[in-house]
Amino acid sequence: MKSFRRDGFLLAVAAVILTVSTVRAENPFDYLFFPFQKVDADPAKRYAVTEHQGPWMVMATSFRGAGAEKQAHSLIIELRKEFKLEAFMHRKSYDFSNKVEGRGIDKYGKPKQMVYNRNVQFDEIAVLVGNFESLQSDDAQDLLRKIKTMHPRSLGAEPDAGTAQVYAGLRSLQRKLNLSAERKGPMGRAFMIRNPKLPADYFTQKSVDPFVERLNSGVEHSLLKNPAKYSVQVATFRGKVVYDIEKNYDADAAVSDSLVKAAENAHKLVIALRKQGIQAYEYHDRHESVVCVGSFNSLGVRQLDGKINLESRVAAVMKAYGAQRVQIPNSSQYGLRPKTLGGIQFDIQPRPIHVPKKSIGSSYLSRF
Repeated sequence: MKSFRRDGFLLAVAAVILTVSTVRAENPFDYLFFPFQKVDADPAKRYAVTEHQGPWMVMATSFRGAGAEKQAHSLIIELRKEFKLEAFMHRKSYDFSNKVEGRGIDKYGKPKQMVYNRNVQFDEIAVLVGNFESLQSDDAQDLLRKIKTMHPRSLGAEPDAGTAQVYAGLRSLQRKLNLSAERKGPMGRAFMIRNPKLPADYFTQKSVDPFVERLNSGVEHSLLKNPAKYSVQVATFRGKVVYDIEKNYDADAAVSDSLVKAAENAHKLVIALRKQGIQAYEYHDRHESVVCVGSFNSLGVRQLDGKINLESRVAAVMKAYGAQRVQIPNSSQYGLRPKTLGGIQFDIQPRPIHVPKKSIGSSYLSRF
């Protein structure tokens, strides 16, 4: 792999460093302001929110009951046509008719069964606006403030008169009792919200930093391309690092040789495994390069004692590449002999790991 020859790798690192400074200096969101965009506003279309919108959006308002979807659609078209805002619809169903498990146990030792105060079922239609990579970005906060002071015609001068908007009557009463509330419109309680179409682990998973992500960007069988949650780390190649290569790049520094060698060994091992039909991946960071085998969405079943009963496929990979127990010559004792392939050594004890994921910000920015 060309990028991991000494010169090529170091040049790649230099390019990454230059890219880092460029990205920091030029954030596309500094110039993105939705009111000046050309926004589609076709009344015949239904603009439902999808996973392709930004991780963060503005929850403008919501509707419930008869005519909720129609009024939400009217507001969306007005926001798109008159205010040039990317507005979307999202429906969510609520069911408060079933029993739920409460805290504690009853007199029979079973979990307490609780019921809601109101036995109701209903759908609520939300109007979401915008595409934002960050909750705290300036353009997101600017748009939030703007939406709070808007007075769309579709919501009417008196939003509590013949409307399906949630809490419309309360907002009208607040304006009558509090003069300062006049500054806010019928969407005055808008707030930032996660994109409801993105899974929870999109926001909670630990992602790699952008610098490490770019180090792996040219790798054909990168672990970042593994679609599952887990893999098994079968080989580790460490490099000696005595400085931060992102901040203190030195093309003549001999200390980088160990990192380059680690990357080369990992790449050679992955190629050798792939030739055998093995699903192998490589991954490189600031300190080491690793080789992983397999793609698993579950490691197994957790037992009552907290230990995991490993899935058979995971256990098979760990056993296949783990060290062999061999008798020491001229001794009654036994030792461990690491397995090798093409002269490259596997870890003594392979272990399951979480598959690292690209950062949310870089995933979103890549759409532009």
